[in-house]
Amino acid sequence: MSRRSAFTLIELLVVIAIIAILIGLLLPAVQKVREAAARMQCQNNMKQLALATHNYESAYGKLPYGRNVVSQNGPLVLLLPYIEQENLYRLIDPRVYQQNSPAATDWVNAYFPTTFAASRNRVKTFECPSDDLSNYAGTGNVYAWVVVSGGGVGLTGYTGSSLLAAGGLPGLTNYVPIAGTLGNYTDSSTAVNAYYSARSGVFVDAQENKLVGITDGTSNTMFFGEYLGFWDGAGNAMSGSRIRVMSWFGAAGFPTYWSSVTNTDVANFRFSLESKHTGILNVAMGDGSVRGLRRPNALPTSASEIVNRTNVQWDLMQTLAGRADGAVIIGDN
Repeated sequence: MSRRSAFTLIELLVVIAIIAILIGLLLPAVQKVREAAARMQCQNNMKQLALATHNYESAYGKLPYGRNVVSQNGPLVLLLPYIEQENLYRLIDPRVYQQNSPAATDWVNAYFPTTFAASRNRVKTFECPSDDLSNYAGTGNVYAWVVVSGGGVGLTGYTGSSLLAAGGLPGLTNYVPIAGTLGNYTDSSTAVNAYYSARSGVFVDAQENKLVGITDGTSNTMFFGEYLGFWDGAGNAMSGSRIRVMSWFGAAGFPTYWSSVTNTDVANFRFSLESKHTGILNVAMGDGSVRGLRRPNALPTSASEIVNRTNVQWDLMQTLAGRADGAVIIGDN
């Protein structure tokens, strides 16, 4: 007579415990692989934006403007046909993105509801896969335009509740075009102002630059950087709720003065633990390459730091942002 073998209760518990330990060991590795894939997709998105900018310049003989000063839209709108979004581009009233547009108001209200309805489309190329923008609750501001002027920056938007009442939130983005340290800074009367003036970027308001005008070389000039918005957590850490985000329609030329530090300013880029990519901030260069800036920095505390360029990491970001400051960066960043 044969006996049936079976697990005892203790043996079964031991097997379950071993499986749980193995899962615990494998889970971090799986998460790392997933994040590596998301980071590669983010870099590919940024590469596509840089290449789309080149294609736009080939078609029109000039680069997209940094901001339409009439309807306040940014250059991502103009790049839609070059990232396989021609159909979406055709849904937009063309008067919105023309600089001589007769629109007397911003793109949210101009030619409503047609253009606003088009703006509500999500564009995957404009979103970092490591950051789930679709989960934005919509209770805070959605930035509709960016103005860099007179040494400051204004990020203007509408509350999520008002946008939802108008039909829904516009599509969002993690990528902003680079305007340089403080955009088109024309005052060179002091050494500090001369520093700012020399570091004007590619995407500056109504100005339509050309690739040949990027005398630092496209491989040394940033076109786009990552931006995550603003949280209401302590010290503006990425805790609590995200209360401000950037619309892709209004993502205009963005300054780099506030750099990649962690502070309470809405105009800085996120870095390291504050970034969705641990330890790096992705930036797209003008030649289509994507770099991961690895070192966080601090804002300058004196004019001497700026003029003498002793705040090395902050100065590095400003140098990469300027299209014709005469500096070339070689090596690891």
